[in-house]
Amino acid sequence: MPSIAITQPYEAVYIMDPDLGEERISAITAKYRQIVESGGGTLEKIDVWERRRLAYEIKGRTEGIYAVMQFRAKPPVEAELRRIFQISEDQIRFLIIRRDDDEALLPVAPAASAPAAAAPVTEPAPAPETPEPAQAAEAAQPEEAATTTETVTPPAETPNPVV
Repeated sequence: MPSIAITQPYEAVYIMDPDLGEERISAITAKYRQIVESGGGTLEKIDVWERRRLAYEIKGRTEGIYAVMQFRAKPPVEAELRRIFQISEDQIRFLIIRRDDDEALLPVAPAASAPAAAAPVTEPAPAPETPEPAQAAEAAQPEEAATTTETVTPPAETPNPVV
């Protein structure tokens, strides 16, 4: 029976040296795009972010340029991309994950840029009336308290068998 490999959704994030020029960054992203496409994968989206501060120093750098690449490919393509990332020196750090669903590709709703005055104004609901303290004390006491006494007997202890 032949095995059928189904394409999986992946996301690769890699950090490049912040001192690289625009043309070098374009060449690096084209290189990784070519690896995915030559293996039969399809590139869905690629975003190159501006220079950002790293959470901690990596290879002597405190800033980096992030690139996020979302693609669909068979597992051998992901393995080849990972291999190329490991031997390449044109990126500082990388991470490849397999997405479980395609929700990551949905566009994010833009932040509300309309002024707050445009939103309908609603008045707060009135607070429920609270009874006066004397009425509250009377309401808290039951009219007739049923007095029943229950006897609780502990379960009989059984000796533990020695094993």
